Amino acid sequence: MTDIVVGDTDVPRLTVSPFDGGTAAALTVTRPDGTTLAVPVAVELAGTDGQLWQAEPVTYDAPGGWVLTWTVTGTGQGVEAQQVYVLASPTAGGAVWLPGRSRVANYIPGRTLNVDPAVHSAAGETYDPGWGPNTRPTGQQVDRLILDQASLVSVRVPRLTETHHEAASTVVAMLVAAAIERGQPDTDPTSLQRALDLERQALARLDELVRGVDEETGETAAGPVMPVWSMPAPVPWGDSYF
Repeated sequence: MTDIVVGDTDVPRLTVSPFDGGTAAALTVTRPDGTTLAVPVAVELAGTDGQLWQAEPVTYDAPGGWVLTWTVTGTGQGVEAQQVYVLASPTAGGAVWLPGRSRVANYIPGRTLNVDPAVHSAAGETYDPGWGPNTRPTGQQVDRLILDQASLVSVRVPRLTETHHEAASTVVAMLVAAAIERGQPDTDPTSLQRALDLERQALARLDELVRGVDEETGETAAGPVMPVWSMPAPVPWGDSYF
């Protein structure tokens, strides 16, 4: 099963061995519709294990089969094709106010660390541009967390208006960031405190959002913001009271 979904951004890498000063590499990306794109590449690291080439980030913006073709010339020459199957995003077709992955990452930027052991051994710690297949959590997991937290906001604010879309997006992004900090394995002792702080801020903003929507619409989730009068049923001898 693939962990790549529409919206993922990944950094293609290739290790060439043997190599020398004349070794060169190029990367061509073929999209599902057959169009191609030449992606700039450069040497990231060279050592006894080989020469590590790294490409500019590739954003998978369409579902289906993608092909990444590396062409190496000079010492170590050859052609290597890497097939990538991209799934449709779980958030596609959802509410227009759903936050994107990058908005979630704004609150916890240290979580986009690439966890691929090969990348770590070659170049030390590497942070990807956003959530993707090599981050913890993956981009697909972040998408599902976005849907989970958006359902909470929808229950609290069933009459969300366009005026408050931006505020709702912020609340969801903060709640997702808190869920990641709380749920992902981490040796950082401050991770739980960050989660608590994010949750506290998000819930306070959610309360403000509820009040703002109530004031704009004149209604609450329970019904109209106005008195509801209740009178007892009339009795036959009521006229005798006058």
